[in-house]
Formats: sequence, structure tokens, C-alpha cells
Amino acid sequence: MRSLCRVFGSFALALALVAASGGCGPKDMKKLEVPAAGIRLAYDLAPGTALDGHLRIGNTLQIPSVGSLNRSLECNVRMVVLGDDRQRGGARLQATFSQIDIKWSLPPAAGISTAEFVRTATNQLQGMKVTFTALPSGKIIYMPVPPPGLPVELSVFLDQVLRGLEDAFLVVPKHAVKDGERWTENERRGRKGKLGRYVEGKVETLVEGLFRDAGRGEDVVRLAIVHERKETVTTQDGARDNESTGKSTVLFSTGGYLAKLDGESRDYDPVRGMNFRKIEVTWKPAARAPVAGGEPEPTTDPCHPDYVGEAQCEGADAQSITDPCDPDYVGAEDCVAPLPAEAGPTPSPAPVAPPS
Repeated sequence: MRSLCRVFGSFALALALVAASGGCGPKDMKKLEVPAAGIRLAYDLAPGTALDGHLRIGNTLQIPSVGSLNRSLECNVRMVVLGDDRQRGGARLQATFSQIDIKWSLPPAAGISTAEFVRTATNQLQGMKVTFTALPSGKIIYMPVPPPGLPVELSVFLDQVLRGLEDAFLVVPKHAVKDGERWTENERRGRKGKLGRYVEGKVETLVEGLFRDAGRGEDVVRLAIVHERKETVTTQDGARDNESTGKSTVLFSTGGYLAKLDGESRDYDPVRGMNFRKIEVTWKPAARAPVAGGEPEPTTDPCHPDYVGEAQCEGADAQSITDPCDPDYVGAEDCVAPLPAEAGPTPSPAPVAPPS
């Protein structure tokens, strides 16, 4: 099998081609001067932060004994930061999929009709929630894989969905970046030999400048990217290796999120064949979402014990606690403690569902 470098050539050549392509985004974006100190890029992963996204993926799969199969997926995605992942570190995020539009060609040996597959895949993805973990740098610590036992074609489909979600995260440097700056990220995600997706690769990024995006009403940094990756997906059914080379252009918002990605890649899987993939992902900020364990919204009730402000609580002397056993009760009644109940048999603990 040809090496990744032979498929696309050297990084320098690929990066030059990306830079010459002009990138993504509206043509009327106005280029701004990058501050001398540079621009710091980072993801806003505060609990409750929410983004509304749109995902478009197009694939042409080449199977020697079958020919070319054209496949496409388009859907909406709502992504919400749930809070800290105390087990792995980083922040837990949850993506919910909706408005599914699938066009998917199948090989003759699939054992299922195209109409039935599209119906099954749509039902599987509609409302599906995927919880994963990432760092403010954009590094993904954990991304689940399709559950074992799925039909092969449905597993392939869900793989594409999860990869589209991963494409919303680009690892950015800790330091402020400057116009024309390049950097290389040596990727390593997941746990080698363990269940899940393990990725090793190299990503080279070029800063093409700072722009004012009138449509969004904010500033974005345009980045040209080339990558080469080797990926191992391990499930209870076994492990599978594949390789990918590609290029993309990203608009990264100074508001703390990846605003848009346009990319294409060649993915080689020894079982499934060669796949030519194009992807477009767009994200926009959404209203903050309530999350369990997140910080509560500040109260505007001056009589609330957590209120902070200048307003006075009217009727603050009024007693609202009527239970004489409450430690804050004020009144003439005495607290009469209830008699202890007879001890009964210890209930059996409820079964605990395995973590998702």
C-alpha cells in the first residue's frame, strides 16, 4: 500500500495548494491587520455554552469489485457544554442531531435495500445524542465509537457522523498566533489497543489572516490546514486500521469556536476501499443552555438569600417558615420530634445501568 506521503505529496506542496485556493467564507470579508501581539485562539467550554451547527458530508467510495458509490448526509447539530469531565479531564460536550437528509448508495451484497437503509439510518440519527470530551485547545480526549453488533453499513454511516463531529475541533496553540505563522501538531487521541478510536497523525496549519465577517458580525481567523492520519477503530467485533490525507480551510471565531470548515480528504480502508470525502461544517452561537450542575442564573428577587444588589426586600420581617422544627423558624410553637419508625427489612439496591 502506498504511504500517505506518496498519496498527496509533501506537506509543503499541499499547504501551498491550500493557500492558493483562496479558502472558505464570503468573498466580501474584509481583511484586518493582525495585532502585533497576535491573536489567542481557544474554545469557550464554559458550562451551558451552546452552538447550532449544520453538517454536510459527501463521499465517493470506490470498491474494486463494485465501482463507485455516492453517499451524502446533511443534518443540523446542537452542541452544548455540559461541564467538567472529572474522570478524563477537560469538558464534557453533548451533540444532538436533527433534520436528517440522507442519500446513500449500497453495494449489491449489502443485504438491505437503499430505502430501508435510509429509513433505518434516519431513525438512528434523528435525536441521537453523542457525549464526548475536549480541551479548550480543541484536543478531543474521548469520542465514542458505534456500538458493537450493528450492521456493517450502519456502522460505516455512524463513523462518518462521528468524524464530522470531530471536524468541529481543531487543535490550536497556547500562544497568540500571528499572520503567516505555521505550526505542526502531532496528533495522538484515544488509547492504543483499547476499545474506541485511536488516532496518530500530523496536522500542519498556516494562518492566512484576520477578517471581519459581516454576516456573522464578528472577526474570524482564516487557517489553511493539511493533515495525514492513521486511525485504529477497536470494537468488541475487532480492530480496523485506515489512513487519511486531506486539506481544509477553517474560519475560527475570536469568540471562541470554529465558525466554518471546508475540507476534502482521501481515506483508505483495507476492507472498505478508497473513499473521497468532502465536508462542510458551520457553527453559530446559540442561547446558553441549562445544564445539570452548572452555575445557576443570578436571582433578581431581593428576598432570595443568594440575591446580590441594591434593592430592598419588602416585608423582610414576615415569617414564611411554619415548621417549628426548621432551624430558621420563629414562633411560639414547640418542635415535637416524631417517634422513630420500626426498622423494616433493608431494601435491595436498585440495579445500576452501565455507563453509556
